[in-house]
Amino acid sequence: MLTKSMREVCATGMSSTQGSIETQEAIERFAEALHQRIGADRYRLWFTHGVGFDLEVGESPDDGKPTVVVVIRTSGPFAAQRMGNSFATELRAAAMIACGERARYRIDVEEAAQPEPKKRTRAAKVAAEKKATTKSGARRSSTRQTSTRATAGRQSGGRQSSGRRGSANSLASLLAQSTATGSDQSGGSRGGKGRSRGRVEHDPIAASELPTDERFDDEEIEDEEVAVSTPRSSKSKLPPLPESQPTGGRTLDSFITGPCNEFAFSAAMMAVATPSVATPLFLHGPTGTGKSHLLAALANEFRTRRRMRRVVLLTAEQFTNDFVVSVGSTGLPAFRRRYRDVDALLIDDVHFLAAKTATLREALYTVETLASAGKPLVFSANLPPSDIRGLTGEVAGRMASGLVCPLAALDQETRFKLLQRMVATRCVLGCDNTLLEEVSELIGGDARAAGGIANLIGMLQRMFRREPTIDEIRRYGGDLLRSTQVAPTLRSIEKAVCETFGLEGDGLRGKAQTRRVSEPRTLAMYLARQHTGSAFTEIAKHFGRRSHSNAISAISKVETWLSSGKPIGAGDGAMSAQDAIARVESRLRVG
Repeated sequence: MLTKSMREVCATGMSSTQGSIETQEAIERFAEALHQRIGADRYRLWFTHGVGFDLEVGESPDDGKPTVVVVIRTSGPFAAQRMGNSFATELRAAAMIACGERARYRIDVEEAAQPEPKKRTRAAKVAAEKKATTKSGARRSSTRQTSTRATAGRQSGGRQSSGRRGSANSLASLLAQSTATGSDQSGGSRGGKGRSRGRVEHDPIAASELPTDERFDDEEIEDEEVAVSTPRSSKSKLPPLPESQPTGGRTLDSFITGPCNEFAFSAAMMAVATPSVATPLFLHGPTGTGKSHLLAALANEFRTRRRMRRVVLLTAEQFTNDFVVSVGSTGLPAFRRRYRDVDALLIDDVHFLAAKTATLREALYTVETLASAGKPLVFSANLPPSDIRGLTGEVAGRMASGLVCPLAALDQETRFKLLQRMVATRCVLGCDNTLLEEVSELIGGDARAAGGIANLIGMLQRMFRREPTIDEIRRYGGDLLRSTQVAPTLRSIEKAVCETFGLEGDGLRGKAQTRRVSEPRTLAMYLARQHTGSAFTEIAKHFGRRSHSNAISAISKVETWLSSGKPIGAGDGAMSAQDAIARVESRLRVG
């Protein structure tokens, strides 16, 4: 088989930028297919630490058809043997999915560098070459004398490895040819003589082949590096693109801090340092502000730094489903042991428990039991406990008895830092900071939308083979950019104000002039003017006022309330104008 590394292909047949991107795409397809077949846990255990993937492409000396080999490099023979024994079928299937039906895989062991052997004399080389030519002629080898990387007298799996000059095809064309001719592949004998040490090669026909120790042939001679023919000018040759790095896990170190989440992050650090202080910790904020990230990071810190063995992290939906199943099968005693006999309990999306009376009662007893034992408790929701409708007063009060920390929508500075991090790990090319600043101004405060934009930039880099412009990002990501900036409407503002002050859905449109209704109505008209493009006449009409002068006077009234700190509303629902605006805007972001 004529083997060429992707670097050789780039040098002889196409730009290094194109080759690197196509190689990376094929490797990513292989890794994704393998991940899906063996599962996240086994993939993380066997293929993330000290393991690398690469591709080799070439032509078969028997039929001249292209072949692609996925090379898995590992650091020890034990790991290589276990990989081959345990994942032979999965590796073969992943290679075929990524590179075509004729693709095969090989497991290489990265050994320590050996001292360079003494060079043979010219006479010895000539004798060895003659002997190698005799052996390869018996197998109808098509080795040429102008090879770029000749290995004489060495066979791997019944095929002699060599290289030759000439026009090289890109990985895409080789894969296309491989797929088209895969059905014509002959199933000849594939022996195992003379294989190189630490290398196990598999093909789709010999699927059951297991990794074995391999030895050098006694007549093996050293490889000779011959320069590949390249243009004299190096200015037109671009350096190969770096591989995109896998995204890191949800840890405190990977959490991007800024003014929008600094308080919550400090509270999380305090919870790790002194878990029994300020428990329960309640995090609330709109979607995409980092609540789930902080919960996962805290669970990890409790396990690693605090050495807690029984740390339970789940969503409120999972808690509810487990409760319902336990009532109908194993019974409540087993359920209570499962959640009360723990070292730490973390529940995400607590607002899902709203209006579920039986589940809320069981959650309250669980929280009471763990809090009295000094166990750390962490919760998250889209609103503070007191604002979640359907959450009983006892549950809301208990969850708010520790420390309640808001997370606001990501500000522009934090979005910029987040985009920098995501582009560095998800894209094969870097991005100019000026471009990222422009993009960060266009997207909203949802971190998930920032992740989508980073993926879009990476895709455009692969498509254009360069950094995309802001106009191209707008063109291909317009829907994503628009979805991150949903403008409030008069109806959504009315709903948010009613929920904040505990009023009926259409309470602001009535004729009531009591303080409990009139002041929230005034605030709603102020916010409608601030967040929508509606005219004063339209605002006044929506809220049941006769003249646009009512909407105009609402602006001056609220500005006076803000400067004086006057509370608005009546009874238990009274709050400062600044606090009321913050709560209403938070509900608008949540939707």
